[in-house]
Amino acid sequence: MTGSALVPVRAEVGGRPTVVVHDPVPDGWSWALATSLLGERNVDLVVPGGTLATDEMLRTADAVIVTGARRLEADRFASLERCVGILCYSIGTDKVDGAGAAAAGIPIRNVPDYCTDEVSDHALALLLAAQRRLLPLANATAAGEWPAGDRSILGSVRRLRGQTLGIAGAGRVGRLVARKARAFGFRTIAHDPYLASSDDPDLQLVEREELFRRSDAIVVCAAYTPGAPPIVSRDALALVKPGLVLVNVSRGGHVDEPALAEALRDGRVAVAALDVRATEPPDPAADPLAGLPNVILTPHVAATSLESTDDLHRLGAGYVLDLLETGGRIPATG
Repeated sequence: MTGSALVPVRAEVGGRPTVVVHDPVPDGWSWALATSLLGERNVDLVVPGGTLATDEMLRTADAVIVTGARRLEADRFASLERCVGILCYSIGTDKVDGAGAAAAGIPIRNVPDYCTDEVSDHALALLLAAQRRLLPLANATAAGEWPAGDRSILGSVRRLRGQTLGIAGAGRVGRLVARKARAFGFRTIAHDPYLASSDDPDLQLVEREELFRRSDAIVVCAAYTPGAPPIVSRDALALVKPGLVLVNVSRGGHVDEPALAEALRDGRVAVAALDVRATEPPDPAADPLAGLPNVILTPHVAATSLESTDDLHRLGAGYVLDLLETGGRIPATG
């Protein structure tokens, strides 16, 4: 792990407050900024390296950071004897067992405001790549072909201007996707069960069924609750016009992947471009989308940029300090 040394686990209660990172993170991920910001308030950060935090580490934790590489399961809450809060280093909170946290009386918070530009940019990149069939064209050209007249690839490409883009989830990311898509000439509609009206005059709110019936392309941006029924369900896919382009930059659980595979094979969905999967990473032997030529996959990286990573550490440190202040572990400021 670069950027910070491991902080010794506090041996006894009463020392400096300790924040423990629960799950392993990729090589090269630096905790230097978070370590510095927390250290300014006399808070130690324990980074376990390439493995899960041990039970001993968790027992010393005044707060826990969950990066999302591994889920914080219910059986680990017994070790959180001192913990006053859990911070998800993400927009979503699905990587923490919510029932376990509630039973333990430990609040969960997220970082909702660090990567809206990146996720909306990635959604647009996937949408454009799917619409313009960039993956098969690039692959064929790299293989020495010149598919300029290949109607099997290009025969279904449509002009972007005038198409209807449906946004599933009109939160921060969804509204930004809609605004950016309109620069390409898309008409935008959205479904969001939590919104009664839209503050964007160019973003019409519709029912879920209408979203699937009217859209030429759909981008899924909605928040996810584990166990909730998928937005892109078998029933929803039965409503679409042939040739739909589907993009998902939220959570894989929003999509019924076996039903999507059928729709990709029979032409209801022309291309699916997914940054997130139901299981991450997927098991190639059990992946219903494996081998399908009209699928674009990226490995859950929509939020990533140099700037968003710095924002995540900066905002995340502030939210952890808020949890510690609320829980009485450090003095409140100003």
